[in-house]
Amino acid sequence: MKNFYEATVIKPILECKIKLTLDPIGQLPCWVWCNGRTIYENTISSVEILEWSTPLTDPINLKIQIYRNHPDAIKISMTIDDIDIVPTYQYLADPPTNYLDFNQIWCINIPNFYPWLHEVSGQGWIV
Repeated sequence: MKNFYEATVIKPILECKIKLTLDPIGQLPCWVWCNGRTIYENTISSVEILEWSTPLTDPINLKIQIYRNHPDAIKISMTIDDIDIVPTYQYLADPPTNYLDFNQIWCINIPNFYPWLHEVSGQGWIV
């Protein structure tokens, strides 16, 4: 007989799929970190699509840093489980933009994705 997880097709660890698209203007060094782990570290000159998963209840702490010379910049778009997060909720990022044309760190912090999404989209809160 199969165990409970196999019999009911339940996964013991559920994950969120994160898709980050970086669209550069020019050529510039770029670093991306998620939850303290380096996701990307390279000079970017064409569109990069980064995809990874994180456990469903883990926070998502995304940081992006570029080193630019004028007029280089980078445009960010992000989905989690195919739900548009940036630019839709870019006002919750620090700084609140999806167009980086500065040498600071851009970040967005999501404590627990689905409760956060319900709250920021006006659907109430989930316990």
